[in-house]
Amino acid sequence: MRTIVLAIVAAMATSSALADTETKAVAPLLTGAVNLDFAETTAGKTAGTMGIELDIDAGDVATIDLDFKATDGNALTLDTWTVGTQVGALGLAFGDDNGLMPETGANSAVYGTLAKPAMTESLALSFGGASVAVGLTDWTTDVSEVSNLQGAYTLDTGVASVTASADYNRTSENTVLGAEVADIDLGMVTAGGMATYDMDAEAMAYEGSVAVSGLEAYINGSDANKLQHVGGEYTYNMAGAELSAGIDYDTDAKDWTPTAGLSFNF
Repeated sequence: MRTIVLAIVAAMATSSALADTETKAVAPLLTGAVNLDFAETTAGKTAGTMGIELDIDAGDVATIDLDFKATDGNALTLDTWTVGTQVGALGLAFGDDNGLMPETGANSAVYGTLAKPAMTESLALSFGGASVAVGLTDWTTDVSEVSNLQGAYTLDTGVASVTASADYNRTSENTVLGAEVADIDLGMVTAGGMATYDMDAEAMAYEGSVAVSGLEAYINGSDANKLQHVGGEYTYNMAGAELSAGIDYDTDAKDWTPTAGLSFNF
């Protein structure tokens, strides 16, 4: 495993050198947003937060993607980052945003039911529709210590985009399987669905979604609880400002959780 990791690192360096000889550097693109978010607290009150997001994306071949976030009274921190390169159909990347498993589209991650295998910093290799990510336990102390492996293959059927994925944890020796069908065009509506299966826990979870204009809605559950959350969010763009309103219904707690937000993008 140590040899594989070091080989990918060497390949990234070589590919970056090739990219430098083939393509001129592209100026970084800075975008950002100031967000005002409102949500119900556990005390039943409505509370607001102010946040700032700054995204730096540079290059079509040699790639840098840095996403910074801050909230009122707190320092600006690096939320996610990825650096890499693309030569032809071959892509190489290193960072903490290379996960290949399905991720919930619910208003908040806590409303999701899908299995979420942890992956921090990782080395990722992609070729066409196939991708592999090698997760590292702590790359600041030992770049060869592998925590988990993820793989995915995406096929465009012409009707929908279909992805099969898997995560293998080297410590627990557990495997989580994933599947996703996206971009199903139903005319005015776009639909999709995701599912995961944890082999050790023998637990399946699913999520379905639809989108029409600015409205996105979801429904999710598991084999133990067929219907857990139903929710959605409507987003409206107006002169550089983005207004959003969403709601989630927890079928177990029989509780509605509304949210609202106002974002100014630049």
